Amino acid sequence: MKLKIEIDPERDEEIVIRAKEITPELKRLQDAVTKALSGSDELVVRSGDAECFIPVGEIIFAETSGEKLWVHTAKDVFACPLRLRELEELLPRSFVRASKSSIVNSSHVRSLSRSPTGVGEASFPGTGKKIFISRMYFKNLRDTIEETRLKK
Repeated sequence: MKLKIEIDPERDEEIVIRAKEITPELKRLQDAVTKALSGSDELVVRSGDAECFIPVGEIIFAETSGEKLWVHTAKDVFACPLRLRELEELLPRSFVRASKSSIVNSSHVRSLSRSPTGVGEASFPGTGKKIFISRMYFKNLRDTIEETRLKK
C-alpha cells in the first residue's frame, strides 16, 4: 500500500483511497479517518439497557473481566462492546497497557507504587479506585506519565 499526499492550493481537500477491494485493514483506515475528521472524542458504552456516550478524557482505566470489557470513569463503570485490543487502538497515546487485561489513562494516575515482587499499583485522584500494574508494563507506564506531565 502506498501513501501519497499532493499539495495544491487551488483545490479543495479530499481523501481518496484506491483499492482492488475493501479489506478489513481498509475498513479500519476508513473508520479512523472518519472519526478523526468528525472530531468525535466519545466512546459508546452501555449502562444497564441504556447506551451512553462518554468523553474519552473521562476514562481512567478499562479492564476485562471474564468475557466483558469494563470502562471505568471516576464515578461510574460501563460495559463496552469492544475487545480490549480494539479499544486500545482507538484511544489516544495517553492510554497505556497496564497488564494483559487492562489499559490505564496515564493522565489520570495520581500515584504509582511498586511492591518488592515488582507488581505495581496505580491510584486515581478523587476516587477510591486502584488497579494493579504488571511488572512487564510498569516501566512503560511510568515513562509515559513522565512524558505527558512534562509536556503540560
